[in-house]
Amino acid sequence: MDDVAQIRSALRSAARSAWTALRAERPDETFYYFGLWTTPLAHRPAPTACSFEGLERAVEHCRAEGVEVAADELRWAVNDSPYDLYGDSLFAEVEPLFDALDGPYDRTPELTAALLDAMLGALADLDAEGFFGGGAARDAVVLNVTTPGHDTDVDLLASARRINPPTALARYESDVAPDGGVG
Repeated sequence: MDDVAQIRSALRSAARSAWTALRAERPDETFYYFGLWTTPLAHRPAPTACSFEGLERAVEHCRAEGVEVAADELRWAVNDSPYDLYGDSLFAEVEPLFDALDGPYDRTPELTAALLDAMLGALADLDAEGFFGGGAARDAVVLNVTTPGHDTDVDLLASARRINPPTALARYESDVAPDGGVG
């Protein structure tokens, strides 16, 4: 599984670059989410992020389009964030590494699971080195890897719990699955 280790390393580098670029471009925004999203077949992931200011703009945009929506309805809808796909071009070097493996439809379930683990692992590696901060700064940001349209509340919480300290997940857990994701 040297290929998967190489992918994890490349994802770590791309995620570091994407988050750094976003924070440099928007230094006055308060970010509360950073993640990668992919398909259930573990295609090359894309970055996404959310800030409170971006959430406010997303709500205003919906309302301007005639859709009444509350901020709580969009808070964790990461693909509706203005920062969905921010830094996606930084993941271009990762794509050939995924392409070198069996095609997504030909991969074994074990390889697909290993690729999803590599995505989570890349974020966990960055977190372990303190890249997302420490203490209250770290607790302010939820990290996750998701498969939009396919995740259940249980899936979302399980992956988030693997890579976040419990103190970072209080709001996420109560918003995503008020029953704690049981069921």
